[in-house]
Amino acid sequence: MVKKRNAPSGGFGAGSSSKMRKTANSPKFYAVRHGREPGVYSTYDECQAQTTGFPGAKFKSFPTREDAQAFVAGHENPSADKPKFYAVAVGHVPGIYHTWDEAQPQVTEVSGPKHKRFNTQEDAEDFIRQHASPETCRRLGLSLEKTQEYTGAAFEPVETSTRKVKAEPAPRPKAAPRATPRAEPNHEINGNVLRIWTDGSSLANGQAGSRAGLGVYFGPNDERNLAERLPGEPQTNQRAELMAILRALEIAPSTQDVEIVSDSQYSIKCVTQWGPGWEQNGWRTAAGGEVKNKDLLFYLGEDFGRWF
Repeated sequence: MVKKRNAPSGGFGAGSSSKMRKTANSPKFYAVRHGREPGVYSTYDECQAQTTGFPGAKFKSFPTREDAQAFVAGHENPSADKPKFYAVAVGHVPGIYHTWDEAQPQVTEVSGPKHKRFNTQEDAEDFIRQHASPETCRRLGLSLEKTQEYTGAAFEPVETSTRKVKAEPAPRPKAAPRATPRAEPNHEINGNVLRIWTDGSSLANGQAGSRAGLGVYFGPNDERNLAERLPGEPQTNQRAELMAILRALEIAPSTQDVEIVSDSQYSIKCVTQWGPGWEQNGWRTAAGGEVKNKDLLFYLGEDFGRWF
């Protein structure tokens, strides 16, 4: 179920010091795109000399030389053209996002979210290293630094999909008995059903050089818990979510009923709604296009007994 969510108060970087208003003495850079001699000038008089009486003159002032040079080069709004990196260290799916619309659902309705907007990928990654758990950093493919201070990021799945066609919210239990090794398939949890949490995420999802990772959680101190990089290409959120479910089913005893807890609506709907129809249609969408991630979906169909 999809809910509209409002941005948390304060937005990204809430709690940081507020920006000071610019004073009248702040330097300005005057960009002349169309004029007698296009370029960047330090005073309005210089700018005016290049534009007054020039047909179709185009000029604008900027607070930084970099933005002024970008305007001369043809960018209408240089600051808006710069990429933004929204780091979510504690949230539903930690990672780095490029728009607020992508990041907002990951921090809404989360207890103690940690998130901030940055101008560079490197700064965003450093923020996650500082505030996320080591497990989250490994899942995202981030090397752990010796100076990292773990602040208690939580793995917070919110919805489930099961082999019994079940998809509903299910909170993580505060405590659970240590899971038994695979060699003991009669181990029972929650009424003959083994509950497993899965998660996947991608840094710079959909961009060149993206890196994805996945995690599988059986319970506290369970030796089967894992966090690893997503193999193969492309390195996307959706493939990481699907691969996490596949890995969970590979590890779980084949004779054990399993409940997969996932926050991925895409994965849940693939298994419970879309998969059977796509397979019957030769792995083509209703519009005739090729289904993405069909290689992983095919094996999920096998693990779920050709769906339900």
